[in-house]
Amino acid sequence: MKKSTLLLSALIVAPLATFLLFSNDTDVITKPIYLHEQISQKTTKAWEPFLNQFIGKGDVVLKFFAYYCGPCKNMAPHIDDLAQEMSECTFVKVQWEMFPGLVTRFGITSIPTLIFLRDGKEIGRYDGGPLSKDELATLILNVYGR
Repeated sequence: MKKSTLLLSALIVAPLATFLLFSNDTDVITKPIYLHEQISQKTTKAWEPFLNQFIGKGDVVLKFFAYYCGPCKNMAPHIDDLAQEMSECTFVKVQWEMFPGLVTRFGITSIPTLIFLRDGKEIGRYDGGPLSKDELATLILNVYGR
């Protein structure tokens, strides 16, 4: 009897926990979302519905990067820190070679590239070299008018 009760509890709690974890209305996301960790079919448009739930509402910073890119590596800890400090923004990291459709959609030609979105519309872009944490914070605040 205990095994079936435990199994039933797990079946009820798991979907609820997943919903709460990924729902914009109930949780503040305080760490970057790695798109490639969330989507198994990278070359198709399977990423579109998942990504749209994050970029369609509010302020979003999309960071296009590659693990082999030195400037990307330099900025990575700053993005992670700012994601925790700037809870009013959602930070999404996109490994660019894994999502060619997304790269095309946003016209990415170099990395690192930051795309600043508000309610799904691009309002700014940065595609230069690495920034310090303070420079990155200032850039984000200026783009979003804070």
